[in-house]
Amino acid sequence: MHLLEFADYEVKVTPEALLIKQIRMLWNQDRSKQKEKFFQQMSYLYFVVDPRSTYAYLTDKDERKKAVIEQEGLPADFKPSPLLEEAMVIYKQHTVTVSQKLLEASMKAADTVSKFLQEVDLTEEDDKGRPKYQVAQITSALKNVEGIVSSLQILTKKVEQEVEDKSRARGGQKAMFEDGIDTFMNR
Repeated sequence: MHLLEFADYEVKVTPEALLIKQIRMLWNQDRSKQKEKFFQQMSYLYFVVDPRSTYAYLTDKDERKKAVIEQEGLPADFKPSPLLEEAMVIYKQHTVTVSQKLLEASMKAADTVSKFLQEVDLTEEDDKGRPKYQVAQITSALKNVEGIVSSLQILTKKVEQEVEDKSRARGGQKAMFEDGIDTFMNR
């Protein structure tokens, strides 16, 4: 689902997004002409929930929410309303697929491996004075990093393609030359 469109340097709400009751209610609550509060809320929703968000690399939800508030120019005291929280749940249900859930879980696992490798202390000992971590464990983990990164890159590209295909299918119409010029000319 495309919640926002960027055209001619303006942010526009898609009609599809306003079909979602909670998003429509947020739109109606903002009585200002420019709908600034509404667009702040939609920015927060998009960057925290949407799988295409540039903040998707932050696997910790609280960390992601904090980064979005700080980096997207939202007021420091910004707190999502209960209605916005509802809209986020509904939006996620409409946008996140099984493969996106797998990608998110894979990224969390990779993040855990990364944190382990950053924090491992080879001088640390167990209660019997033996090394807590074996060098072989660490080198084995390091050998697997390339495969993990490669797998995440492949899965990310597949998810991006899936999102693109899904939105094209929702549009109902194909672009003029989407099937190639020969197909278009033979219609």
